[in-house]
Amino acid sequence: MTESRIQNGLYYFSQKILLSLAYFLLHLLGDLKIDGRENAKNIIEGPLIIIANHKSFLDPLIIGLCFPFFSKIYPLRFIAKDSFFKNPIGWIFYRSMGAFPACKGQGLSASLKIPSQILREGGSVMFFPEGIRIREDRLGHPKMGAAELASHFPEVPIIPMAIFNTHKVGHLGLLYKRSRLRVKIGEPFVYNNKAFRLPAETGIKVLMGEIEKNYKEA
Repeated sequence: MTESRIQNGLYYFSQKILLSLAYFLLHLLGDLKIDGRENAKNIIEGPLIIIANHKSFLDPLIIGLCFPFFSKIYPLRFIAKDSFFKNPIGWIFYRSMGAFPACKGQGLSASLKIPSQILREGGSVMFFPEGIRIREDRLGHPKMGAAELASHFPEVPIIPMAIFNTHKVGHLGLLYKRSRLRVKIGEPFVYNNKAFRLPAETGIKVLMGEIEKNYKEA
């Protein structure tokens, strides 16, 4: 067994524990509704790219709850801020969630090295193209990383998701009201059909357009 397979098993195990806890807490503190589940169920295994807007640090767990619990697409991996890994507690927590550091300041190729390897090995990667959490009821301006990654894996399925209200979970005014959480899962597509040979600057508009379409339809 290679080191990567050992690590992958640890990510899988820890993510299942966190998703089980998240399922309980989110149904306690919020009313979670997921539309378009059939689009997630139809993905049997990786490699897979998931793109979504970003409202809260809970978003990776919310996305994890969109897929069947024993799906072969787990564990789900995603990029997180380098600062989250600078203390032992943050390092353990975010690693347990399947996160890896963004390699800020080292260039796009360095940031995409780990997700590229994950996809080559048949894994699943989440991307939040906005790069930051947008707490208002709108979408932010996307960065090019997701399009650059997808352009190197044009045959890999991409699932767009629109996320609502996750930033309101636990707010004092809504703690007893149970905030209404919503996810709209769009139809899978491949970059090959959407933006093949387009530069990343144009490709990211295509990807963000898929998120926006589901955001508006929800």
